[in-house]
Amino acid sequence: MHKIIVSTVSTSAIALLFATAAYAQTASETTPATESPSADIVVTANKNGAQRTLDAPISIQAIGGNALTSGGLKEFTDVATKIPGLAVQDLGPGDRKYVIRGVDSSGASTTGVYFGEAVISGSNANDGGGQQADIRPYDLARVEVLRGPQGTLYGASSMSGTIRFIPNSPNLEKFSGYVAAEGSHTQGGDWNYNGNAMVNLPIVNDMLAVRLVGWRVDDSGYIDQLRVGTTGPRKNINNNLTTGGRAVVLFKPTERLSIEGSFVRQFTDSDGSSRYTPPGVSSFAAPANPKYGPAIPAVAGCDLCNTDIETSPWSDNLRIYGVKVDYDTGFGTLTFTDNQFDRHLTYWYDNTAILASFNFPIPSTTKEPTDRSVNSMELRFASKFEGPVNFVVGGYRQLEKSLLSVYVLSSNDLGQPAGPFNTTNAGDYFLSGGKGAAIFGRTDQRRVLAYAGFGEVTVKPTSTLTVVGGMRYFTESLTGVQLQTHPFFGYPATGPAAPVVDKEQTHHKLTYKINVSNKFSSGLLAYATVSTGFRSGGLNALSQPFEPIPASFAPDSLINYEVGAKGRLFDGVFDYQVDGYFIHWNNMQIKETTADGSFNYIGNAGTANIKGIEFELAARPVHALTLSVAGSYQNAKLVKGATPAEKAANPTIGLAGERIPEVPKFQFSLGANYAIELSNDWTMTPGADLAYMGKRDSYFASDPFNVPLDAYALVNAQVEFKKGPWAATAFLRNVGNKRAQISVINETANPHALITVRPRTIGVSFKRTF
Repeated sequence: MHKIIVSTVSTSAIALLFATAAYAQTASETTPATESPSADIVVTANKNGAQRTLDAPISIQAIGGNALTSGGLKEFTDVATKIPGLAVQDLGPGDRKYVIRGVDSSGASTTGVYFGEAVISGSNANDGGGQQADIRPYDLARVEVLRGPQGTLYGASSMSGTIRFIPNSPNLEKFSGYVAAEGSHTQGGDWNYNGNAMVNLPIVNDMLAVRLVGWRVDDSGYIDQLRVGTTGPRKNINNNLTTGGRAVVLFKPTERLSIEGSFVRQFTDSDGSSRYTPPGVSSFAAPANPKYGPAIPAVAGCDLCNTDIETSPWSDNLRIYGVKVDYDTGFGTLTFTDNQFDRHLTYWYDNTAILASFNFPIPSTTKEPTDRSVNSMELRFASKFEGPVNFVVGGYRQLEKSLLSVYVLSSNDLGQPAGPFNTTNAGDYFLSGGKGAAIFGRTDQRRVLAYAGFGEVTVKPTSTLTVVGGMRYFTESLTGVQLQTHPFFGYPATGPAAPVVDKEQTHHKLTYKINVSNKFSSGLLAYATVSTGFRSGGLNALSQPFEPIPASFAPDSLINYEVGAKGRLFDGVFDYQVDGYFIHWNNMQIKETTADGSFNYIGNAGTANIKGIEFELAARPVHALTLSVAGSYQNAKLVKGATPAEKAANPTIGLAGERIPEVPKFQFSLGANYAIELSNDWTMTPGADLAYMGKRDSYFASDPFNVPLDAYALVNAQVEFKKGPWAATAFLRNVGNKRAQISVINETANPHALITVRPRTIGVSFKRTF
């Protein structure tokens, strides 16, 4: 039973970068507060050397590591609310999906996400929730957000863009570290605590070093659950406790050879859902069924209250192993990477509403554990010739395996399973007269093997003109095995059904990119790009009850036309980046439903055009004062939608002319900070930022489940005091205590509920570096 993931479209990260303690970091050092945090960060997105953001002829946002954890920020989504063109489809930590430039649809992520060299892109092509892993951003060098298709260097996952989380590498020469602690209080919730630390240990000078990072974040919940079985309300159910760490070892036996191994581990647990039923909306109700249960009355919604009958705990356990080997040949660098991403997610949700829709008013819960592993390997060579021509060429292999298990169980008066899952008829709820707890069960095992070859060539005909051309050929095969482990109403007299072996699917694609840029002066770099992207097809769950579902769905693809300019003017007083683009998106993968509206699957329907403008402006009119404004305009619409017959069969499909859900036309942010020199070498840096999101539809406008989402503006403020290695910050997040309508979920199985930002939170943090 699919969860519908809906998005929060963001504005610009620049504003927050200018806030307290948000000094942007280059790959090796922190820039002064009076410099542009984004423009001067060194990025490596082209896999062929490093360059400043302001010198890269692409639409790229770079976020310094310090900016990710300043002012009470604890995860990337806190910053993502301010990145032009970036959307976060949000149902809570560990259940998010990143969307760039309005390329928003069901299924696998359209945005490639990397932690170092490891692929961690989210996937929700099946049930169970759990999109993008939320690795806490402590001790990162930077985050690079590449807007537009990155199909040549980053492959099928990067249909609309790529996000790269770049951890700091060990320093071979210097012992260093930090210790940080934070405490805060959330209005309507409770106290929050955060501690994190890093130590860099050179073991053999200039040859061997290790870097260790650890964190623990305890965030209180702020959602109250009104009814849990028959036991009454529970307070602050959506708490989150995250514990994690990272170890990186760097071995450099010669000047030319370096070997880096890394390991990341993180555990996250919560007691309940972040959804709430808003005032003016009632929960679902169900009439009595004399054979199966009494009536379930409706409950009125209220501010930050959840109306589920069942508890919805979840846990997220992830690991990343990686090795990277670089060898400098003298005329280029040969790089080999091998990474393993493993994730075990256990997700519970209230299943009562879906059974009630079939006239079974049975309090019930669903447990959906998912195991997913992604192994990615790449071998590439990046030349560094003295002449006007250089290139990157490489090969790539990825193996992904996943196993989803579904257990639907009746529940007790505590809103918890009434008993264990049982595969036999003796344990069936219906056949045993309610003595057994098992209602339904299935497993879905999938395997995807992909190979790719890629290359990009850079030619500089003149000292100012650069031409880049690239291609990538991709091939993959998909296989799966599905099994009903407990059918509704038990097994028939013939016994258990045989496993369903999915027909193997194969897909192939050639993507390309052409980029032409000219650096007219330090004040103007202009570029034009034509690039293509695609997303793999996939398999649907065949063993859903009641109605058949198509076995598979096909890939979708797009082409992006873009022009842009960036530069620094008036002796460094003013930085700017601006771009405009047009995207044509074919054969869109979209959510479809069975005729009864109860079960979701993925199909291909429709064509969309997306037009947009993105901008980032920063000014330093006087020493130590920085002002910024950034934002975007997006017009994302279907140009080919459902036919009248298709709409009659499935009213959730969009019509031609309708806007793509969760994409506002306008979004922007403002920011300011000012560094004030105090006595005794103390510096005080107050700062504030505002993020605005325009109104949008949560689903297609003609969808009967659509809930329009209101525009909102969020304000944060902070002040940092710093002297030498000591820093203290006081912060206030969500100053106006707004109930920003970030996301909504609304369907038969999951009635109308909203997701909002954390209510007003005030706190202090302390940091000591050494």
